[in-house]
Amino acid sequence: MEKLISILNAGEKPVMAIYLKILASAFMVFAGLHFANLLGLGDIKLEEMTVYWLLANNVFALFFAVTAVGLWTLQPWGIACFFIAVSSQLVLYAGFPEYFSGTGEKQQSFQTIINFHISTLGIFLVIRIKGK
Repeated sequence: MEKLISILNAGEKPVMAIYLKILASAFMVFAGLHFANLLGLGDIKLEEMTVYWLLANNVFALFFAVTAVGLWTLQPWGIACFFIAVSSQLVLYAGFPEYFSGTGEKQQSFQTIINFHISTLGIFLVIRIKGK
């Protein structure tokens, strides 16, 4: 339990605080992209989205915005939201890409998202372990 609390309070370290603000900016951009999809301004028309993709857009648009605020303010709940958001997208896009889009091009963009999330988790752990 003590390890979990120390991970959630990782924003107390200066290097980690900078990294969390960078992550917050990225998550705000992602939230904006999901909101754009919901408004029909994205790369897929609203009528062409599967039910799963529409539901995921709704959830991720709101959750990424909340995560961005939590990360920017260096709150422990923001870091918890970060882990939930990353793990949920990894599970959905790596495990069930066919539910969101059957095209190879869209699945390639899922691979980019998966790689981004794995790298952000890796950087978080490296800073957490080695950072001051």
